Amino acid sequence: MALSFLTHLTPFFQNIFFILIGCFGMGFLIGFHELGHFLFAKLFKIRTPSFSIGFGPKIISKKIGETEFSFSAIPFGGYVEIAGAAEVGQGDQKEAHATDEGSFAVKPFYQKLLVMLGGILFNLIFAYAAFVFLFMTGIPKTPLMQKPIISTIQKDSAAEKYDLHVGDKIVAIQHTNIDNSIQKLQTLLLPLANQEAVLTVERDGAMIEKQMIIGEKNMNGTSMGALGVEFDSTETPAQPFLEAVKQGIAATNLWIKNTIIGFTHIKKTYGEIAGPVMIVAMTTKAASTGMKIFLLLLAIISINLAVLNLIPLPILDGGQILFYSIEALIRRPLPIKVREYIHIATWLMFIALFLYLSAKDIFRLVAPYFPSFFGK
Repeated sequence: MALSFLTHLTPFFQNIFFILIGCFGMGFLIGFHELGHFLFAKLFKIRTPSFSIGFGPKIISKKIGETEFSFSAIPFGGYVEIAGAAEVGQGDQKEAHATDEGSFAVKPFYQKLLVMLGGILFNLIFAYAAFVFLFMTGIPKTPLMQKPIISTIQKDSAAEKYDLHVGDKIVAIQHTNIDNSIQKLQTLLLPLANQEAVLTVERDGAMIEKQMIIGEKNMNGTSMGALGVEFDSTETPAQPFLEAVKQGIAATNLWIKNTIIGFTHIKKTYGEIAGPVMIVAMTTKAASTGMKIFLLLLAIISINLAVLNLIPLPILDGGQILFYSIEALIRRPLPIKVREYIHIATWLMFIALFLYLSAKDIFRLVAPYFPSFFGK
């Protein structure tokens, strides 16, 4: 009886372990991002009163030098409090309006810019290092590294109707090269549902152009272009160091490029956006499949964090860069109250989005288990 009970508990404890690993991975990415801000601030002798991974009540806190380091209850975020840089929600802000020589406020624009870009830079450094390491050690079979080579054709799909073959390699759509990227292909297909397009495929060494009507798939009420195929997914063998560096840099550059393209099509892809709950679920699943897949997913999330932080919203690095750029142009600080009101309004929008995406994630995760209840 006791053995049977323990046997049933084993999967539970395994899931808890992988959830903790997933949360650790997200916390690491956030911490590494904030470390970029922190180190650039230190480089320019700017005080940093606090450094926090997460928001809300502090779980662990320790003061080292002038900085209080803490880990807070809500792990989806973090901050470095910088003296002379007023940002709502970034620590106690007791030194937010400091103007002495150790404050951010009196530093030249290029130093402010580098401090703000530090987090984005560190996210990209992590992604480059992770991809190089993965190419050096080999990458297991995963949908995250698929090649645009057709492995399966769905019945009654556009691919079947227009005589695409298993083994065809998709090279371009509408004469735009997809750069051997599934992500770029999917992005180019998005707005083409039920529209005529030219698909270029490589078959037995020859280039073939297919004039076809792109199929359609529905995602949460949004119509998207689709071919009705699945793609090849194979292991990537370990590469020599120099080749791994070359391929790692190329793969990271491609993910950066495709992530930026994806953000420009966000109106079409909003139905597929993962919220915080889904991101933890994805990282937990990746952790359970092996550390290499987990590291690969963290590298991709790190790229997304870097690109996301370039968006000029006040609570993101891009918004702060915009503020400081405006101040550099007009040669005076923006009114404190105006900045505070903009920050508060943006934070309220962010919290609402956080709650909405979390509820949507929970629905996605729970609905398959209760199909009759959710009308599926």
